[in-house]
Amino acid sequence: MQSGFRANHSCQTALTALIDKWLKAIDDGDLVGAVFLDLAKAFDLLNHELLIQKLNKYKLAYTSLRWFTSYLADRYQKVSISNTLSDVQKQKTGVPQGSVLGPVLFLIFINDLPLSNPNHNTDLFADDSTISVIGQNKSCISQKLNTVLQDIFRWCDDNKMAVNVSKTKAICIGSKQKLSVTSNENINLALNGQQIIE
Repeated sequence: MQSGFRANHSCQTALTALIDKWLKAIDDGDLVGAVFLDLAKAFDLLNHELLIQKLNKYKLAYTSLRWFTSYLADRYQKVSISNTLSDVQKQKTGVPQGSVLGPVLFLIFINDLPLSNPNHNTDLFADDSTISVIGQNKSCISQKLNTVLQDIFRWCDDNKMAVNVSKTKAICIGSKQKLSVTSNENINLALNGQQIIE
């Protein structure tokens, strides 16, 4: 579920939904493994051609698709720091930040991320995602999360996005009793050969 940039949704509603799911699993005697993903430069790397293809899948009218294509094309920017202006740069990717449409277009773009692996919960808040799985032990959690991470990596590759592995973290949650039984186990996770810290 996407909670970012939506009316009546906030970080609090996203956290409440996550905690409710996790507490139910813990009450059922399970462990919860979660990975907090950070998409690197997500708003800046958004591929215009792929976005138009996704808008087309939502059956937007041809004239609307042309309008969005025009809206995203031929954008330029320059940066001012201490009264010094950079050279003008053409923006070949990304959505206009600070615009009304930028966040909406980004949400449309990542809307299919949870479909990359339907066997887990994916909760989205803007460009941050939380992926969680349920299992009886840390070995099971590791296996499930690594499978999901492979699917996420494929989605990122297909969509010309990247995960910032250094900002991506993992956690294992459970009752004190369940965690003490599995205290000698670790969650071993990697994304594209880079270890994710628990």
